[in-house]
Amino acid sequence: MKLFLIPITKRRALIYAQQLGKLATEKPSLLDRVTSKAALTWAQWERGEKKWQRTLVEAGNKALRRIPYEEWGLKSIPTLSSRKKQSELQEAKIGVIYPPSVIHGRDIHSIIRQLATERAALHRSRLWWSIIGMPIVAPLALVPLIPNIPFFYLAFRAYSHWKALEGGKHLEFLLTNNLLIPVPSMELDAIYKKNKIRCKEQLQTHGNTNSPNSDPILINDNDAQMVAKTLQVPGLAGELERAHNQVLLERKAHQRQLEPKKEI
Repeated sequence: MKLFLIPITKRRALIYAQQLGKLATEKPSLLDRVTSKAALTWAQWERGEKKWQRTLVEAGNKALRRIPYEEWGLKSIPTLSSRKKQSELQEAKIGVIYPPSVIHGRDIHSIIRQLATERAALHRSRLWWSIIGMPIVAPLALVPLIPNIPFFYLAFRAYSHWKALEGGKHLEFLLTNNLLIPVPSMELDAIYKKNKIRCKEQLQTHGNTNSPNSDPILINDNDAQMVAKTLQVPGLAGELERAHNQVLLERKAHQRQLEPKKEI
């Protein structure tokens, strides 16, 4: 496994895991099979002839885009079984790739610990609320023809929160056992250095250091594609685009709150 620590702003970053060396002969787990089946069904509905299928997929995709990028990042980290613990303790340390001009190597462990733990209470609470809600909406399955969408949504959110919690626990295990080693990437750093002028312009525009806008956004959608290509991790592009767009929407919402309200 490789870990990538990709700054979105000076104060916020995405953690992303790339799994390596998975054997082609390895039997997929039940969870992997269920996930693959759900993804296949979703893709078929996107091309489906029935209007309700396409409408459902469109609404579902909007809901997925609202899930915080921090949650998606933790979900990319595999769950930690007893067998995997023993394997990782015996193998070489796991590299954390990062841009050295933005993140100091000495800060890597503290940043990862924060990402692993800061949302744990939220995920735990919402996991239980999703589980509690599932039996309440289960009787909707008796309605003919239409799938029990509320049940499937709550089941997905329960799984998503559980996966994020497990990803955070895996990171804590790696930190506790000193299994992470910072690996500066000059190629990744070059992308961030190129954007320094844009970041300075953002700081000059927003002088208030307490404002979210005073923490400049370091990458955009085009950079996301370049980062993924440079690191040869295709899955990073979508995650970075999601992170960039979410931070951008937060900034716009904050800006609207600061604008004086028009009198009627």
